[in-house]
Amino acid sequence: MNIYHHATFLTVNEQNDVFEQLWVEDGRIVYVGPAKDIPPHAHLIDLQGAYVTPGLIDIHAHVGTWAEVTEDINDANEYSEPFTPLMHALDSVDIRHFSFQHALAGGVTTVQTGPGSANVIGGIWSILKTAGPTLASRVLVERSGLKGALGENPKNVFGIQYKRKPMTRMAIAQLLRDGFQRASLLNEQEQAEKVQQNSELRPFIEVLRGEMPLRLHCHRADDIMTAIRIAKEFNVKLHLEHCTEGYLIVDAVKNSGYHATLGPYMLTPSKYETRHSSPAIAAIFKEHNIPFAIMTDHPFVPIQYLKYCASEAIRYGLDEQTALKSITIHAAKLVQLDHRIGSLEKGKDADFVVWSHPIFETEAKVLQTYVNGEKYFEAEEAPWKTQKLPL
Repeated sequence: MNIYHHATFLTVNEQNDVFEQLWVEDGRIVYVGPAKDIPPHAHLIDLQGAYVTPGLIDIHAHVGTWAEVTEDINDANEYSEPFTPLMHALDSVDIRHFSFQHALAGGVTTVQTGPGSANVIGGIWSILKTAGPTLASRVLVERSGLKGALGENPKNVFGIQYKRKPMTRMAIAQLLRDGFQRASLLNEQEQAEKVQQNSELRPFIEVLRGEMPLRLHCHRADDIMTAIRIAKEFNVKLHLEHCTEGYLIVDAVKNSGYHATLGPYMLTPSKYETRHSSPAIAAIFKEHNIPFAIMTDHPFVPIQYLKYCASEAIRYGLDEQTALKSITIHAAKLVQLDHRIGSLEKGKDADFVVWSHPIFETEAKVLQTYVNGEKYFEAEEAPWKTQKLPL
């Protein structure tokens, strides 16, 4: 058993408790609380006044699938056709990709990754830990959502570049509806057969059954409303990805009952539909009690800068407590993994980050990052040196 002490442990639990000790055994947290007597044979680790948070979580990124910030070098977008529901993140992720090292250096221990937004229907996302010996050992959720996209990306790629459908938002909506319409016309036995055959209708059936959500890229207000309208038509779970102009229609978003992942903020508008992007949306959504997480959309904002995305929201009015939760426990709740990750609590995975200063202070640096109780990153300036595991 490892016992970490002489640090400020920000649990990010329901009570926002701050404690003095963290005990870890077999990859799980077995105690977090006030300092108490150390049991025999425990390994005591003095963190010398550091600050500890849960591992950070980015539930919208393309870690391990995108070599650089260019459409020419990536395994995230299948450009052959606009409708590719059978593409799967796990068939694209390279666990030796440098983005995982960058994630650990930034304190990010869990990511949701997979297809990008070139396609109307891009494929299946997965949720992974950012370290571990094999891809299988890192997987938390193999099929965490069906990714689709509205607006300019599918139009630009297929309509403008390839001169084929979809050329308009009307065609995007029609292609999106098509899969759900065909799947909803099947009886229970036919649906079971399509799932067993891994038919292109399988992801739509899984969404219709509530087994995973529909995750739609949408920036402009009208695209957000289209996403909501289609999800309501088929009575499916929807997660709004980006939701850039959501603050312009905040009542409609709130009344929909759907959740959002907000961002990225730290880049100039790359297209017309992102010209109204503002980090102020996080504070507005907090004020209206709309559940949200904050993303990087790596590589468009590099994964190691997730905490800076939350910091930018603070600069525009979000309180620090909610900002931290938006990249920890709130993100975990939105992907239904809060029973395992997102806070420092007994029984949860021992994913945590040791910081030199409070996380949102300018001087704060990641000193160590732990995944499942194992240390996978240690900064050169860490005042204590212990063995670090390879990725």
